[in-house]
Amino acid sequence: MEVVTTLDLQELLADITPENPKILYGVHWEDYVELCESILDETNFKVSFNRGVLKIMVLGFRHDNESRFLHDLIRQTSLVLKIKSIPAGSMSLISNRVRKGADPDESYYIQNYDRASFKRELYDDETDTPPDLVIEIDETHKSDDKFEIYAAFGIKEFWLYDSQVLRMFELSETGEYLLIAKSLALPLLTDKVLTEFLNRSQSEDQFEVLIDFERWLQENK
Repeated sequence: MEVVTTLDLQELLADITPENPKILYGVHWEDYVELCESILDETNFKVSFNRGVLKIMVLGFRHDNESRFLHDLIRQTSLVLKIKSIPAGSMSLISNRVRKGADPDESYYIQNYDRASFKRELYDDETDTPPDLVIEIDETHKSDDKFEIYAAFGIKEFWLYDSQVLRMFELSETGEYLLIAKSLALPLLTDKVLTEFLNRSQSEDQFEVLIDFERWLQENK
């Protein structure tokens, strides 16, 4: 267990691999915010903070590929169904109010399309609207800690893909995420359909899988 009072950037980012994220305990909120501001241009790193625990990870190829392919599925759905959406990617979500933060793999403004927060690199929970949908890819480690973080932001929908199954969650009135079978933001999409196409993308030609997905959208819209 490591306890941090002053963060040294080079030391923090050293020796981090997709299989070995760095987890630090006893981190001050101000140090976390400073770190996020320092690595805005380091797009390969993802950072989260909750209850004094700082987690830094770096993306591997498969993780990034799965995230981008799922993004392609969402954008295709948005275009075919003519549902407006704005991708916010791994926008750093930081809340001074609850002192939590995370960089989702993907995030989207759909229901709140007209209130998208993309004018700044860092999210401001006092003035900005949170994304409607956030996504995490569990390729080499678990994202269980993200449930509490995203719930604190009031994010209505959370998807989690572990390279085998995609699960969808809806934020309940009690502040807990509950499993759902169909997306709130994109109701045509179900957990089973997305799991099928995501899993196919791991062993088949991804371009052909996208064509099949577009065909499925046209047939079922």
